[in-house]
Amino acid sequence: MEKCLYLELFLDSFVNKGKLFFIYVAKESEWKERESQDWTYVLSMVRFFNWWMKRNFNIGFTLDADILPVIPSHLFDRMSIGYLTRDHKERGSSTYHFYLAYFKPIWTDCKIEGYSAENFSMVYWKRPEDNVIGYDRSKFFAENNCAKISHLLTHECLRLLGRHRKEYFSLVHDLWESHVKGSIPFLYHNDKFAQVSDDSTYYFKVMDVKRLRHL
Repeated sequence: MEKCLYLELFLDSFVNKGKLFFIYVAKESEWKERESQDWTYVLSMVRFFNWWMKRNFNIGFTLDADILPVIPSHLFDRMSIGYLTRDHKERGSSTYHFYLAYFKPIWTDCKIEGYSAENFSMVYWKRPEDNVIGYDRSKFFAENNCAKISHLLTHECLRLLGRHRKEYFSLVHDLWESHVKGSIPFLYHNDKFAQVSDDSTYYFKVMDVKRLRHL
């Protein structure tokens, strides 16, 4: 069973790189609860990153968003990067699929509980306690998920622009470490996508990718 919601944003003034499909992965027994608690934020985040990629990379995608309920199976078919990779290929490997998963990758080059490959990304979608609602829940998602997603999208956007591996991979990791260590601040945006300070009301937290030019 899948619940699909198509955003279909057609981009004329930017370099169109095809389709970017965000897929929120949930256990079949939990997907309705997760939809009621997380889906509104996920959709707003997808719209934000559409704006963010155009603004920072001059890249446009046709965007889709989908909830994928799955039934955890036996040992050799349990949820993993391999499982999502098979799903990616079955859906069409020419589409960039970004999975928001309920599990962490066993192995990754990224220190963000995420994984990136050509036209494929996955990240562990961290959730607060069920009693965290409203703005506090959105802020939790911004702090714990949004920045990591900007990291993985930066890998792929730079790769699509033809940048060499040192720039789209190593320098992105260098910038991330600078953010984590506090030498370069993250950027924060409100629900209108305006940049704001971290002590105000914000819904999205991202890497300062313009700094890549100076690394």
